[in-house]
Amino acid sequence: METNGIGDWYSITDALGRLNVSRRTLYDRINKGELQSKKDGKYRFVWVDSTFDMYYETYTDTNGSHKNILIELRNQVQYFEDRCEKLETDLREQSMRHGTTIFQIIQQNQLLLEQGRKPFWKFW
Repeated sequence: METNGIGDWYSITDALGRLNVSRRTLYDRINKGELQSKKDGKYRFVWVDSTFDMYYETYTDTNGSHKNILIELRNQVQYFEDRCEKLETDLREQSMRHGTTIFQIIQQNQLLLEQGRKPFWKFW
């Protein structure tokens, strides 16, 4: 089995402790092909090297290039900033509509009181 970087084969239990992840996460990474594993008899071993960082969930090539990751993260930050700005605008507009509606109801009730008519909820 071909491996990249400097590392070693670890048992599942040792790999869980070394990578500080749950068993489910470890097997998910193996199934996705992000971690290499081999079976020796009834035991499974996982290759853990210096290029894989489970805590930050990033995978870098052996020369340590993070350029693509940084570009993707910047795109995500921009998307979320734009989304937050739109939600803030929507919230301001909704608040203004709410205030306008309440003001109109108050005006209608005031007019009813001034005219001496009973409000609709006091019809009987």
